[in-house]
Amino acid sequence: MYSFNGRFNNRLDDKNRIRIPAKFKADLGADYKLAFAPGNCIYVLPQSEYRKILDGFGESSYFNVEQQEAIAAFTGSVYDVTEDNQGRIVLPAELKEYAHIDKEIVITGAASYLRIEAAEQFSKRTAGMNMADVFAKLNAIGKKE
Repeated sequence: MYSFNGRFNNRLDDKNRIRIPAKFKADLGADYKLAFAPGNCIYVLPQSEYRKILDGFGESSYFNVEQQEAIAAFTGSVYDVTEDNQGRIVLPAELKEYAHIDKEIVITGAASYLRIEAAEQFSKRTAGMNMADVFAKLNAIGKKE
């Protein structure tokens, strides 16, 4: 599933709730996850993408302590999402703190998942972005060095 594109500005309400934009809801499905992600952002993972991640752990030996610790650290930081009757989700305090989110957020499509990050962080990260550099990085995906 590679269907998430676009960007939406949003804000947390007083109870730390947000709505995932309707554009993303159909492909996200009813059973999705929130997880810590690199760069102080939050991944929103459809169940199918989360399964791919878990399936990738299948080759890890139960006796490889470093790998098992990493798996436990990741899976222990994944939150099941429950929407209220108005389609809002609560952003867990631990994720909110990790991502340095106050109120303003940006939800960005990232092909097979979504990213949530503080609006201020998003602005800093994308300030002066050179699209030629972005395309060069995209061109290098899958190529052997």
